[in-house]
Amino acid sequence: MSQTILERQLKKKSLKSIYLFYGEEEFLIRRALAHLEDWLRQEADLAGKTVLETGETSLAEAVAAARSPQLWGGRQLIVLWLGERLKAAELAPLGQYLKAPSASTCLVLVALKLKPKDVQGHSLWKVLQEQEAALGFPRLREGELPAWLEREAKRQGKTLGPGAARLLMEVGGFNLADLHQELEKLILYTGAEPTITPADVTQLGSHSRTHTIFELVEALGQSRPDKALKVLDRLLELGEPPAVILVMIARQVRLLLRTREGLKKRLSTEALAQELGVYKNVAEKLQRQAAGFRLGQLQGHLIRLHVADQNLKTGMAAPRLLLEKVVLDLCPLPALKKLPGVH
Repeated sequence: MSQTILERQLKKKSLKSIYLFYGEEEFLIRRALAHLEDWLRQEADLAGKTVLETGETSLAEAVAAARSPQLWGGRQLIVLWLGERLKAAELAPLGQYLKAPSASTCLVLVALKLKPKDVQGHSLWKVLQEQEAALGFPRLREGELPAWLEREAKRQGKTLGPGAARLLMEVGGFNLADLHQELEKLILYTGAEPTITPADVTQLGSHSRTHTIFELVEALGQSRPDKALKVLDRLLELGEPPAVILVMIARQVRLLLRTREGLKKRLSTEALAQELGVYKNVAEKLQRQAAGFRLGQLQGHLIRLHVADQNLKTGMAAPRLLLEKVVLDLCPLPALKKLPGVH
C-alpha cells in the first residue's frame, strides 16, 4: 500500500518535502528509497544525496542541512536513519521545520522500530500520516508472501506457476531480500520462458543458501556427518565465507535452543513463531529439528562455535578444516550398544 502511494505521488509529481518511512520490512524501505532517488535524478535535477544516522548526527543538524540550499541549485535528498525512538525534546526541531519545509530538499526519516500505533499516537507523525507522508512498511505475514512474489515476477514479465511461490518460500526462506534474490535467479534461469514452474524452483532450490543451512542443521540433528559434510561443501562452493557459515550455524543453534525452551513451556507453533520472530512455517521446521537435540547439547554447541570463531579469526587452522571439525563436533553420534556379556 505504501509503495503504491509513493508511486502515485511520483507519477503526479506531488512529492512531499518530508517523509517518514517506518516499519520492520527494511528491504521494502530500501527499495522505496532507491525508487525515490531514481525519480529525483530523472525528474527533479538531484544535486546531492546525504545519508545520516542518529547517534552521529542529531535531528537538529539534519534539519539545518535540509534548510541549506544547494550551491548550484537543484534538489537534495537527505536520509536520516533513526537508530532509536527520539525523545520529545529531540523532535522539537522537526516540529518547527514542518511549518516551513524547504522546497529544495526531500528529507526522509527512517524508523525501523516504529509501529502503526506509535505513529497514530504521536502528534508529529500523525500530521505526516494525514499528509500521506508517513508510509509504513510492516513485515509481511506468511500468507501475504505468495501474492508479493507473484507481483514481483509480474513486474519483470514473468508468471509464477501454481505452487511455485509456495515452493520458493520453502527453499528460499521468508526474508524478502533473500526471496527477491532467489526470484531474480529464477528469472535469469528461465530465460525467455514466460512461466516459472515448481520444477524450475526445485532445480535451483538446492543452491539456495537458506535452504542449505536448514539442510546442514537437519543433518546434524540426524547424526549424519556424511550428509552434513556434503552440505558444507555445497555452501563453500556457493562462495559463502567460512566466517559467515559459522554465524549462520550459530544463529540456527540459538533458534533451536530457544525452540527447545519453548517446547518446555508447551508453546503452540503460533506462539513460538511470535516469540522467535519467525514465520509459522519456519517455527514448524525448528520444532522438527529441535527434536533431534538435547538442551544441554545445544548449549555445548554454542560454546564450541564460539571457540571455532576465535580460532578462525586468529588463523589457528585452515578455514575448511576448521569447519569440517565443527561439523563433526556438532554431530550427535548415537551411543554404542553394549554387546551381551561385555561390561
